[in-house]
Amino acid sequence: MTGFGKSSGVFEGKKRSVEIRSLNGKGLDLTVKLPSAFRNIEPAIRTTISQTLERGKIDVGIYLEDGDGQAKSTIDFDLAKAYIKDLKQLITESELQNPAWVSALTSLPGVIKTSTEEISQPELDFVITLLDEAVQSAIQFRKNEGAVLKSDLKKSLNHIEKLLEELGPYEQERIAAARTRLNLAVTELENKDLQSRIEQELLFYMDKLDVSEEKIRLASHIDYFKETMNSTESSGKKLGFIVQEMGREINTLGSKSSHAIMQRMIVEMKNHLEKIKEQVQNVL
Repeated sequence: MTGFGKSSGVFEGKKRSVEIRSLNGKGLDLTVKLPSAFRNIEPAIRTTISQTLERGKIDVGIYLEDGDGQAKSTIDFDLAKAYIKDLKQLITESELQNPAWVSALTSLPGVIKTSTEEISQPELDFVITLLDEAVQSAIQFRKNEGAVLKSDLKKSLNHIEKLLEELGPYEQERIAAARTRLNLAVTELENKDLQSRIEQELLFYMDKLDVSEEKIRLASHIDYFKETMNSTESSGKKLGFIVQEMGREINTLGSKSSHAIMQRMIVEMKNHLEKIKEQVQNVL
């Protein structure tokens, strides 16, 4: 969800710029920075961002690079002259120094007026157009980043799939060794009833060692992850849920894999899964 977009233009000789910066986030955390004269279009900005960029910590800024639109100071000369006339009389009577009466004059109500330039509707529309262009630029930035991210996710998934396939021979070796060891123990028993009972327990034990169901479910989750990743819809949260299910199956494989090499392979799976978890947080 990291992205950056900028658009600039000139309206009636005045340069205007819109910048959008986006970082990862579970929801929409939008901050809008714009001059006071443009405050009336803030709702439109928020609506546009929520409908297009959807999620992330997003900062939107409107910049007046030539300084236009800022507050300007003017002097009401008629009012100031009236004050001066009265102040001259006060100066004579009170023997005030020049700095004192000049300071007093400029602080009198209404002498210094502050006005803000009104922004025309065509200029506001122009800035909204710049906003749309900046949004498209940010979206393209996200798409470029997403392509790289998708490639990395595929690599991690392929590693897990390869490890899953390589479990087969060690799985059969583990079961065969356990069966041989336990069968030998059973044949050494002289009590036939006890021998029959133990054989039943062995079948139950062998079933507990079987990881074929976990392997099938994990492979299914991987396929579903790939299918969801290739979707054109926003799928970051769904991918997060799929990763959780993959983690459960890998953990179960680890608890059933009483074999040194298999345990190492499970650890490698978990390592690649952690990479996927981190990367999925960047998916919209």
